[in-house]
Amino acid sequence: MKIALICGSISKKSHTRVLLTYIESLLKSKGAETVFWDLSLRPLSIAIPEYHKNPLQSPDKNVRDFVTLITSVDGLVLGSPLYHGSYSGVLKNALDNLAYDAFRNKPIALVSNSSSIRNCAHPCEHLRLVVRALYGYALQTQIGTANSDYEEKGTGLLLIDEEIKKRCLLLTQELLRLADIFTKNHPCI
Repeated sequence: MKIALICGSISKKSHTRVLLTYIESLLKSKGAETVFWDLSLRPLSIAIPEYHKNPLQSPDKNVRDFVTLITSVDGLVLGSPLYHGSYSGVLKNALDNLAYDAFRNKPIALVSNSSSIRNCAHPCEHLRLVVRALYGYALQTQIGTANSDYEEKGTGLLLIDEEIKKRCLLLTQELLRLADIFTKNHPCI
């Protein structure tokens, strides 16, 4: 089972990146192969409409590599901080670089972070619409964290909330179960 984790945060000290890294460790412990695409380290050029039908023709090597990755995986985890009431522009641009059906028959987990618990799920809710538009299946389980779920450790952050950790486990189990069903061409699909 191959799962891609896409980090839509470009912050040096990113709660979203810490959350995705924690989820990646759970996926690996369950035997999944993972690929972590950090948009701060491997940014994509602005989506060019001429390549929407065939993004593999994009002149940007990172875009071609990203599209190839998305095609090759059995499921994804999309992570974003809350930016102005929604998910980040770098994640939106990454998704805009994909073909219209890039998520066909793929389960997609959604996670986000906000400075406060009141708005932490907004990015996930907005991403659900995009996942559906790309023919994907957003998981029932989603995770929205707040900064208070983390502790400062030296120059980094550590996820400390035990309820969030339990939810991460539920999310990874649901993601792997659905990916298994989809990859086996289940008769219901």
